[in-house]
Amino acid sequence: MNQLTIEPNQELIPVTENEQNEVVVSGRDLHEFLEIGTQYTKWFDRMTEYGFEENEDYVLLSQKRLTNNPRNPYTEVGDHLLKLDAAKEISMIQRNDKGKQARQYFLQIEKAWNSPEMIMKRALQFADKKIVSLEEKIKEDQPKVLFADAVNSSTSSILVGELAKLIS
Repeated sequence: MNQLTIEPNQELIPVTENEQNEVVVSGRDLHEFLEIGTQYTKWFDRMTEYGFEENEDYVLLSQKRLTNNPRNPYTEVGDHLLKLDAAKEISMIQRNDKGKQARQYFLQIEKAWNSPEMIMKRALQFADKKIVSLEEKIKEDQPKVLFADAVNSSTSSILVGELAKLIS
């Protein structure tokens, strides 16, 4: 995932770009920004009651975090990558100043994300990836192309058995 930078010094909640080129935000980061008093997992379970769907509105993440316990130095911590629309809606549900501030922030991000410059940037990145992929395919297919060219320009015939011996 790529870190997404919209405007320096304006980042309230870190946002990133997932593999599908969608803007996503950590549920834990949103929870912290909103200053929710409830434990994260209980709060998020309550938020899913509003109809948010796993793998559609958010993706469950499991992270290992370092602990102070020498017997068990790591613990599994659950987080959720929320798509921008889900993060906006969850922010509105909070009905407080922090929720309103987060929603407005996400609207700014959406506006910047959909600006002509950002659309062009993503299109160029997509084109660059496609070019690299095609160049790799050309390199992979080169022996086959050379063989096909040799067969095409050949003036004599060869038996299939002899050809198999030459190829292997």
